[in-house]
Amino acid sequence: MLGAQQKSFLDALLAEHGDPSAAMSDIRGGVFSPAERLSIYRNNLRENFLKVLELEFPVVQRLVGADYFRQTARQFLLQSPSHSGDLFHCGHAFADYLRQQFAASDYAYLPDVAALEWAYQEAMIAADDARIFDIAGLAQLEQDSYDRLCLHPHPALRLLRSPYPIVAIWSANQPDATSDTRIDTGRGGDNALVTRALRSSRIDAIATGAAVFLQGLLDHRPLGLALEAATDTDPGFELEAALGPWIQGRVFVSWSLA
Repeated sequence: MLGAQQKSFLDALLAEHGDPSAAMSDIRGGVFSPAERLSIYRNNLRENFLKVLELEFPVVQRLVGADYFRQTARQFLLQSPSHSGDLFHCGHAFADYLRQQFAASDYAYLPDVAALEWAYQEAMIAADDARIFDIAGLAQLEQDSYDRLCLHPHPALRLLRSPYPIVAIWSANQPDATSDTRIDTGRGGDNALVTRALRSSRIDAIATGAAVFLQGLLDHRPLGLALEAATDTDPGFELEAALGPWIQGRVFVSWSLA
């Protein structure tokens, strides 16, 4: 009985149109009528959901405009309502939703921009890892062991590879951006590396060779295979130039031998 009442009430909250009378009989009147009470709940649910999406996807909102963003977010709410009182995670499927809406349009880049913004949000709340990378132990390895070396990433690390210049788009639409330069979305893609230093996330564009190498390591391939794939893609890829800053920046926190 209680489960049926709860489902009826939820359906009434999410219904933009339709007859909410099934839920009305379970809502007490008073200063406000059952319809008014339902309207208050519905408005709070919708506005809180939209506010969280606005905070999580400010670049997407700026690109499409506030009114269109709200319209899109309301439709997204109907398809993917939050299943938790913690609304942070309500944006996890937003990029996929935008991909359904814009895949064959002039705005096909929007889902990848949204995916980048969500990766940024995930990086902010990812678990920490207090391990200090064992440089001394790594230096003692025999050289013929390096091919079997596996590097383990910090939990906040995210890598996105897009056919669109998503890092350039994201950077140009930050509050402190000083340029209004138009970005050609057909000029080529970006490889976005999302990391976190302390409690602040950051986004950097990295070269294709570095992205292939990093993806190999994230796929649990030993260093030798990851390096081979990277140099096949980009013969100019330099391992030392990429690996040193990543270790210093805590992109990786530990190592082991395959």
